[in-house]
Amino acid sequence: MTRPSASRAIVRIRNLDWYYCPQSDFAYGNQPMSNSRRPHYRTSPPAKLNLFLEILGRREDGFHELDTVMVAIDWRDELQLQTKSEPGITLDVDWLPSRAAVAVQLGVASDDALLHVPTDESNLVYRALNLITQTSGYTGGWTVRLSKRIPSGAGMGGASSDAAAALRLAAVALADLDSGLARELTNDKLRELAACLGSDVPFFLGDLPSNPGGDVAAVVAAGSPGSLARALGRGEKLIFYQLSTPHCFIVVYPAIALSTAAVYGRAKVTDHPRCGLDVINAFVHPHPNINAEILYNALTPPACGLSPPIGEAIQCLRELERPTHLLGRHLPHCQMTGSGSACFIWLTPDGSPADDGCRLTGVDEALLATIRERLPGGALVQTVATCPAAPKIHIE
Repeated sequence: MTRPSASRAIVRIRNLDWYYCPQSDFAYGNQPMSNSRRPHYRTSPPAKLNLFLEILGRREDGFHELDTVMVAIDWRDELQLQTKSEPGITLDVDWLPSRAAVAVQLGVASDDALLHVPTDESNLVYRALNLITQTSGYTGGWTVRLSKRIPSGAGMGGASSDAAAALRLAAVALADLDSGLARELTNDKLRELAACLGSDVPFFLGDLPSNPGGDVAAVVAAGSPGSLARALGRGEKLIFYQLSTPHCFIVVYPAIALSTAAVYGRAKVTDHPRCGLDVINAFVHPHPNINAEILYNALTPPACGLSPPIGEAIQCLRELERPTHLLGRHLPHCQMTGSGSACFIWLTPDGSPADDGCRLTGVDEALLATIRERLPGGALVQTVATCPAAPKIHIE
């Protein structure tokens, strides 16, 4: 990653923005820096899978007390941000590779509600930038481009990941624009703002140190190596764990968006809760004899009750073991993520090696096509690998 201070410097003198480019030894002064010359900050927010989710109780604030284990995966959106001198937020949203292409895979029209992403205050990116503006005292605005790949209403944390990425991008951008603006944006403050935005948002800040020392913006921009975490409380109390090897999955989104509130509204609190430590141990120390029921989600029954195709998608993944040459040596480990509707099969419970593209023997485009054919209606089907929850920030 290249910090602007290494290739270009932005300083503030007598309330004037100056832009200096060492390569050309040329500076613009005596007038505010134009928006076109301001750097672009971009990153690739990942999705997540809930490997384990237990409901421990109902809280007085309306949330549920949870024990959940999450892992970040490389099914990614793209987010780009730029400061501007005028106040306000301009947010543009599109789909990759295109809205039409995603609609075809899902078997819906291009204007279907599944593909609608708001560009106003109801978007978590918009709300994240408002929080940054209010906290820092920044008087300018933001120009943002969000390119979506992670489906909405899938339980994959796409909106939460985008919001966390917006917090990180904005903190680094303000530190470069005027270090005084970022003085209040410590790692602890970013975690506090993330928790205000949603239960899953703090996870996507990664394993940030509380008191990093030195250049906080540099720490935020560098990203975090953490990809697996146990979350307690309503999801904001995080403990990160180091994976000894990457893990791979096939993820299926069956063209259904579920209401999180509706799923939780049907969920039951058990008298004998399970513990997430077993699944953490299975992922940190993989071995060939892991229990096929190690993956667990207390929200799967209510979600399947609201939408039977979710159960059909899980069963489709389980049946991939027959015939066994499709996926190999081990029992199927399948589950729904979050409050649905996306489901997944864990491909590497025995720690099988895989390359950067998570290509394993028997797992190819033909197999993914087979899954699509077996599912009624459209679906997004993708092979993914674990990755950092907070990826690097690139500055251009």
